Amino acid sequence: MSIKLFQNALLHLLLLLSLYYSVAAVLHSPPANPPSAANRPTPPADALALLSFKSKADLGEKLKFSPNTTFGFCKWQGVQCLRGKAVRLILEGLGLGGVFGSDTLTRLDQLRVLSLQNDSLTGPLPDLSGFFNLKALFLGHNSFAGHIPPSVSALRRLRTIDLSYNNLTGVIPLSLTKLDRLYSLRLDSNRLNGSIPPLNQSSLKVFNVSRNNLTGAVPVTPTLLRFGTSSFSWNPKLCGKIIDKECRSRVPFFGPLSPVEAAAPPPAATLGQNEQMQQIAESTQPGPNHKRTAVIVGFSSGVFVLIASILCFAVAIQKQRKQKVSTPTIASDSVAAAHAAAVMRIEEENELEEKVKRVQVMQVVKSGNLVFCAGESQLYTLDQLWRASAELLGRGSLGTTYKAVLDNRLIVSVKRLDAGKLAGTSKEVFVQHMESVGGLRHPNLVPLRAYFQAKEERLLVFDYQPNGSLFSLIHGELSSLMVTR
Repeated sequence: MSIKLFQNALLHLLLLLSLYYSVAAVLHSPPANPPSAANRPTPPADALALLSFKSKADLGEKLKFSPNTTFGFCKWQGVQCLRGKAVRLILEGLGLGGVFGSDTLTRLDQLRVLSLQNDSLTGPLPDLSGFFNLKALFLGHNSFAGHIPPSVSALRRLRTIDLSYNNLTGVIPLSLTKLDRLYSLRLDSNRLNGSIPPLNQSSLKVFNVSRNNLTGAVPVTPTLLRFGTSSFSWNPKLCGKIIDKECRSRVPFFGPLSPVEAAAPPPAATLGQNEQMQQIAESTQPGPNHKRTAVIVGFSSGVFVLIASILCFAVAIQKQRKQKVSTPTIASDSVAAAHAAAVMRIEEENELEEKVKRVQVMQVVKSGNLVFCAGESQLYTLDQLWRASAELLGRGSLGTTYKAVLDNRLIVSVKRLDAGKLAGTSKEVFVQHMESVGGLRHPNLVPLRAYFQAKEERLLVFDYQPNGSLFSLIHGELSSLMVTR
């Protein structure tokens, strides 16, 4: 009986020991390793750009951007996305109070509209060259200082610029004349100086540079002539035909006397001679007879001098009239001849320029280079187009459409026409048709920017439209075989 009790006690002891060591192993085991940073999913680049902007601009924590919701950044305040990329950012009237930091929002490479109006932002404007797809920029009613960044002229798609009601200084960049799609330009209520660039974009419909420190004559261009004086008001040193204010030279034609000449006293010799004559007159006191004779002689001499003066005056007037009659004739003849020569020279230069342009166009078509349509700026070359990274967008009845990202980060759509479908079209007919289509402009029509043909290869270059295809908009789904424009 005692042996059984001993065995049971030993068994219970062994069970207790095994339980003790199991619990101790669990308690003293090292914690499980957390997932490494390499295994964590990387937040979207657009979300990181927005967080970077918030860290410098939002001093009052008005923006509800959080690092914990980066994968849902498209639902953040003021953000609108398309296919997972931010295309619109509207943050207005929030009183952020910070600065527009460099290398923040400019990383939103698909952004089309940016509005930071009335946000109490300060400091200089950053480099804007990263907004190469931007179409509308609203930065008015803030406290931005410094110069207008020259990089704004690199935004070829920009249509609206509003930098009004800030503290911007410096000159208006001359390169704004290169923005051929510009529709609205508001720079009013700043401290800009210098002259107004000769803006002549036919697309420009809204323009205001009032309440600045601009100087000089307003350029007379067909575009600027469309705007009233209110667009230029409160610039006291502006002048010119458009604002009905004569431009006067600052230096008068007859300059004022120098201080030395103005303060110079009369010559001492003159004063001495007057004193001597006065003394002689006082010392010689003539008699009555002598006075009568002197009066008669003096009167006769005066009459003679008066008659001679009248005759000389009459002769001078007659000569002057003859000169006035002959001089305008000679002057008008010389001016007319010079004007005619200038007009002829200009006409010859224009005719020569047109001939050169025709020859260049013919050579371009024959050599198989990229041809830009009328009025389009040459923003890229054929070599850049060949080197661009291409993405298939879809196939249509006449060819295949690709999305091409050039080395300057400009995005275009390239349609490669099917050679078999256009085998019967001659080069001349193709060029004539491209020139006609390239001149068409309408809000609902994607403009043709350039075209290319060589042997059996024909390409059409359009603006890239990020809103998808007509098929996807109608049917609400994406397909690998999309009907493209």
